[in-house]
Amino acid sequence: MAQENEISSEKRFHYDMLKNDEARVVDKLNLNLGFFSFRKSGKFKAVEVVYDTPDNLLASAGIVLSKQFEANKTYFKVRKISRVQSELSRKSQKFEIAKCTAKQSPKDLAIQVATAINNYFSNIFTIDLSDVVKNAIPKIEITIKGNLYDVIGGTGFKGTVLFEKVTYKDLISRKKVNRDGFTFSCPNNNSYQKEVDEILWGIERYCKELIPYNESRFEIAQRILHPASRGRIGIKNLRENKKEEE
Repeated sequence: MAQENEISSEKRFHYDMLKNDEARVVDKLNLNLGFFSFRKSGKFKAVEVVYDTPDNLLASAGIVLSKQFEANKTYFKVRKISRVQSELSRKSQKFEIAKCTAKQSPKDLAIQVATAINNYFSNIFTIDLSDVVKNAIPKIEITIKGNLYDVIGGTGFKGTVLFEKVTYKDLISRKKVNRDGFTFSCPNNNSYQKEVDEILWGIERYCKELIPYNESRFEIAQRILHPASRGRIGIKNLRENKKEEE
């Protein structure tokens, strides 16, 4: 049965790591943010496979359809990329559509996937979206591995930081790019805004090797794997295709 739920109520702040020195960053945060404790809690691994048509119809509309592999869980999800570039943390809408097996592809659940996209994103397509989904193929693989730390504050605040090694792979050309990163995750709760601001201030003040960015991982993959192809097909083209069919 479909599980159509918005994923996560967390805020996430992403950083590039110019120098991969995890121990030094943790020491600086623990030393200078004495009200908080940064404690290693374990390993993290996740794989996301992004699907699209050969001519990138979904991406051109700002829709990302992917299959997420996490510990003991595999599912399809959709999200819409925000066009607001000025915010450091952008809460993109992410929805889990359905649990699936590792071998299933979007075409196996085409009607369900198409219905979810139209319901969540206000019918932005004027063509039969189920046909688009049936033609979606795996385009990009994003693998994240790293060490996870719990962030504990004296007021009951709880968050996490992830020191991550991310591999972006174009599944068509086989091009691969590796990047080191850092992600701070915290509750999307205004009652802890003071604590969040203090941690962000500490990262900016003491961790010069961390450079903030406001792109999604999909946007990063598009930029570093095949920058020339970004945005080459738009909604206008989709509507024109529909008119031609009629």
